[in-house]
This record gives sequence, structure tokens and C-alpha cells, in this order.
Amino acid sequence: MTAKYQVIYQALRRSILSGRLAPNTPLPSENALAIKYGVSRITSKRALNELAAADLIYRVQGVGSFVKGHRTSNGSRRILLVIPFADSHGIGNYEQGISDTLADTDWELLSMPNQQFAALPIKQIQQEYAGVLYYPTTLSADTARLITLYLAKIPIVLLDKTIPGVAIPSVTADNEAGGQLAVQHLLKLGHRRIAFLARTNFWDTFTGTVSARFFGYLNGYRDDPPTASDPLAWAQVLTTRALPSERAAFLRQEKISAVVVENDLEALRFMQQLKQLGWSLPADLSVVGFDDLPAARLQEPALTTIRQDFVQIGTEAVNTLLAQMNDPAARLPEHKRVPVTLVTRASTVPFN
Repeated sequence: MTAKYQVIYQALRRSILSGRLAPNTPLPSENALAIKYGVSRITSKRALNELAAADLIYRVQGVGSFVKGHRTSNGSRRILLVIPFADSHGIGNYEQGISDTLADTDWELLSMPNQQFAALPIKQIQQEYAGVLYYPTTLSADTARLITLYLAKIPIVLLDKTIPGVAIPSVTADNEAGGQLAVQHLLKLGHRRIAFLARTNFWDTFTGTVSARFFGYLNGYRDDPPTASDPLAWAQVLTTRALPSERAAFLRQEKISAVVVENDLEALRFMQQLKQLGWSLPADLSVVGFDDLPAARLQEPALTTIRQDFVQIGTEAVNTLLAQMNDPAARLPEHKRVPVTLVTRASTVPFN
């Protein structure tokens, strides 16, 4: 449960960082805040003290508290969202959380695909944008560019992925918890031979979103593993066998009754391929996806999946970026994980 002073602190902090409260605007008094939030004056005073400690307000003895003026290094009020437009239907609605947070402020949100952003000179980015929200296509493709931005001291926050060892803040879903939730759900239904299916060879580096989901899958599996099973080998075979008929034959051969798939799009594609081969789903195979995209509800059978809160991820990301732009010297949390939830639908049934 969030402490009461933190509720006041976070509400005022968001209003200050977003620009809703302009520099030198007077804040409500300790008494006014105490009445508004139904807390003691000691609690409201602590919230104001925390804001002062965070260098967000200044206090004038006998007069009150006022918003402290901060400006971005280049004076820009533009935030750039870099996201692969071609795949936007499969990466969730981050933009809603970002837009909602910036609504009624003087911040302007612009979007650009990764390929176009990669061609921009660093100097142009520094001059035109106050900060960047960046969704990497892959870490292997984007890390060099991200390091250049980091060294140029351009405020940046990553969506969905994190670079280990580099202090670039990032916001992701709790992918490990999601993988664990998926397996625990299937175990409760009586399944014991549960495989993991990915689109790419995540085991080449064991880093990134898919690897985190796989490790969560392993964590959920280890308490009740079947005899003579090799989850990593299963994942490698299923991922590298491109033909649906080869994957189907392997599932039959290994008596695998359920599959956790790296994301909803891959899960829906795989289910369609199996149905074209004459499989009856979920009778022949239970399937769990990850993301809870709108298409997951429209599939027949509707897809059981792990829901990412894309809106909350977007909100956390832009708040982290605003804090970074407000105080570039501050050491920010390097990685935030947003909780996930299991959404049970018709694609998973008890083992028989």
C-alpha cells in the first residue's frame, strides 16, 4: 500500500514535470493539502519536503511553496516516440499512456519509425527534441545507436527492452513473471509436458524480452517437471523447424500437450497452421500467448494469454523521461517492471 504522503508527492510531481503547474506557480498550503487528501498536516508537510528535496519546488518563509523553474537544455518542448510503425499492430498501445500523461500540457509528442530515426544526425536530435522514447526492434540492431545517444547525453527511455550494464532507463512488462504465470496455469490444468515456442533463436544471447519469458517459463516449470524432459531442447527444435508439419510431428512425438508462445501474434499464427493440418484446438493442444492484443479475443478458440498493461508502460516511460529531462544529473531507476496478469480464455483446457 502506498504511503499517504507519497500519494500527494506523486500527484504534485506529475503535475510539475508534465508542465501542468508552471514555474513559480504557488502550491496549496499544508492545511489545504491535508484537507484535500484527508490526511494530517504532518503528512502533507512531508510531501512538500520531499518535493523540495527533489528540487521540484522552492519555499519562501511565511509565504508558501512554489514550483521551481526547469528548462530542457535546448529549450525544446517536443518528445519523440521512436517505434516500428510497420509492426505497430503487434506491439501494443504504448502511445495512449504517453498521450494521456502529456494531455493538457505544453509538451508535443511526435512519432517516427526506427529506420528514419537511425538516419538523423545526433546534432539534429539534440537541437529539435527534449527527449526520446525508444522501442528497439532488436537490441543487436539498435544498441550501437542507443549508446551514441547515451554518450551524447540525450534524455532517453527504452520501451520493452533493457540494455544490461548501461544506465539507460527502461520500462518493460514483468516478462519473467508472465512466463511463470503461463506455466502455472497449465500445470493447474494437469499438463506436464509443456513446451516453449519462439520466433527467433533467443538462446544465442539469452538476453532480451523473449529470454526473460523463457526463464519465467522455466521457473514455473521446475517445481513439477516431467521425467525425461528438456525444455530448452524442445524450444530449440520447435523454433528452428520452420515447416508447420515438422513442428506438429515433433509435438506428437514428444507427447507435448501444451505450448507457451513468445507473443500473441506467433501464437495465433501457430494455431492457424495447426488447424490447417487438421488439429482440433484446444483438444489436441493448449496454447498460451503473451501481450493480450485485440486479435487474441477474436481467434477461434479465443487465446489464453498474459496481459501486458501497455498504457501503464507508456505512462511510466514518459514520467521517467520527464524526470530525466528535469534533472539530467540525477541517477534514475535503471529499469521498471510493470506487473502482468493472466487472461484465461478458450485455448487452454484440462489435460485428458
